[in-house]
Amino acid sequence: MASGGWGWFTTVVSILIGQATALAMGLINNRSAVSRETRARAADRYKVVAERRETFELAQLVEVNTLLRNAMTSLHAFVSARRHYSSRLREDPAAPPETYRQPMQDASDAADAALDALRSQIGFLLADDVRALADAAEKALTMAAAGVQRDEPVDPGALGARANAAYEALSARLRDIYATREPAVPAA
Repeated sequence: MASGGWGWFTTVVSILIGQATALAMGLINNRSAVSRETRARAADRYKVVAERRETFELAQLVEVNTLLRNAMTSLHAFVSARRHYSSRLREDPAAPPETYRQPMQDASDAADAALDALRSQIGFLLADDVRALADAAEKALTMAAAGVQRDEPVDPGALGARANAAYEALSARLRDIYATREPAVPAA
């Protein structure tokens, strides 16, 4: 009983078509999985780089804020020491000035060191507007320190305004970073 000669052929062709379809679907699924994994890895790399940038920027903002406060404090100490030195010289002009000069020189050196530390960190601020305000405050402090050295009056109002503008810019940038940061625990 032969039933046509093509029965075996359709069976073989069906099997081959099924195998080809399974192979093609496997390749398509594999390609999709690789594409998803590549996108996920790229997103993870972007997230890691963004977190590192945020961490660096946060550290620099806090560092510059601290250094600016230290520079202000050391400048105030230098102004006070210079005033004390000048008043002591007026009170006792016969005394050798070297006896009163050392505390003033120490305060001057501390102010210079604080300003150098501040100056060295300002360049690491990433936000241009914040860096400009911090740089302006540093320049005002440097000019004030030079004026104190020459026994010129210091305008504490202008100096404080520059420093306060820098403090506010640093604080605003910190708040901005924390406000845009993703929460560690997803909201339920």
